[in-house]
Amino acid sequence: MSRVLALLRGDLGAGFALAGVEIATAADPDAARAALDAAMKGGAYGMLIVEAELLRGMDERDRRALEESTRPLVIEVPGDMAWREEEEAPTDDYIARLIRRAVGYQLNIRL
Repeated sequence: MSRVLALLRGDLGAGFALAGVEIATAADPDAARAALDAAMKGGAYGMLIVEAELLRGMDERDRRALEESTRPLVIEVPGDMAWREEEEAPTDDYIARLIRRAVGYQLNIRL
């Protein structure tokens, strides 16, 4: 069974660890690139969750290769996550963009 690894900068890892995700930290984009290379070579991970700030510091070619990877799937998450009131949530929020990327088209879900 494939494992999930979250590559983060600070203390965001606690929430991911509670969900059973392995945690790795990187202080900067160079350290993140090295950690991602090691994780991708091993073949043990089916998904890599990477903090957005770490990806933004990488060069365009490396970021594009990570975005196009399907095994492992690389998911970018914002490092400044915070709860918002429903009225304040942006129309094109982050989760909607993730679903659109994974599925290939927009899903509108009403609760």
